[in-house]
Amino acid sequence: MRIRFDAARSEPFSFRESIEVSPQELEGLDLLGVGPIEFHGTVTFSDPDFVLHGGLRYEQSVACNRCLKPVVVPAEAELDLVLVEKARPRSAGSEEVLLSESDLGVVEVLGDSFETRPLVLEQVALGVPMKPLCREDCRGLCPVCGIDRNEASCDCESQSRDPRWAGLAALRSSLPEDRS
Repeated sequence: MRIRFDAARSEPFSFRESIEVSPQELEGLDLLGVGPIEFHGTVTFSDPDFVLHGGLRYEQSVACNRCLKPVVVPAEAELDLVLVEKARPRSAGSEEVLLSESDLGVVEVLGDSFETRPLVLEQVALGVPMKPLCREDCRGLCPVCGIDRNEASCDCESQSRDPRWAGLAALRSSLPEDRS
């Protein structure tokens, strides 16, 4: 949705939209999929800038960190941003700008309107869980045979050897046994 600043100059502009996200837009994120994103908010004029207060709600599908099964995780996010209207973009050769903590809630917008989709996609990227689990007691996959330990058990050696010690193990097996 494109929101024009003119719509919010005289009175707060409220909006509500549902956004569908394609798999190509999720590339690089640890997401299997995202359901429709419900995004709502209000843009208010606060001379000379604008304030966006909004929230989004959606369900995301991620892989369990232990057994790799898909897990659907509900997600919600609130955002409060200051939208600063810029007349022209920075030149490509300009110096890097060091941001301070007070700049983190500021979005520079080129022109007299802005697109909500990039803001929503950024919030989705920030909302990806770091180590999702299908359940708290997930037993994961066997590192030897790959069987899902939540569904079955295996007879694999439970304590795998560290491959870094393989050279010493080979040397030990080549030495004659000490019979003292």
